[in-house]
Amino acid sequence: MVSVETSLKEAMTSIEGSVGAALVDYTSGMALGTLGGSKDLDLTVAAAGNTDVIRAKLRTMEMLGIDEEIEDVLITLGSQYHLIRLIKGRGGNGLFLYIVLDKGRANLAMARHQLKRIEAELEL
Repeated sequence: MVSVETSLKEAMTSIEGSVGAALVDYTSGMALGTLGGSKDLDLTVAAAGNTDVIRAKLRTMEMLGIDEEIEDVLITLGSQYHLIRLIKGRGGNGLFLYIVLDKGRANLAMARHQLKRIEAELEL
């Protein structure tokens, strides 16, 4: 089991192409921890905005009667991937890991695999 800070450091170092990472509470929209980012990527603003994405998807699934859990959400931009992984179990209800990747340097399949591993080791 590893801490939030260690998990974010692991995401930034083990996932090729990482630009920024955050742990976000989607019930409040607050980032519980961030690492990385840039002048063009304010992770606290991105965390709050992606909270709306998760809430909307959960509402839509409920309206459609889909009784499954979201594993992750991928938003593809021209130069970036934004990957959101919902935390499961051990008090992670209402939280997600968020990572921004440089599309030219990232391997999306490996990033998803690594983020799943990091989520499993996260201690809340």
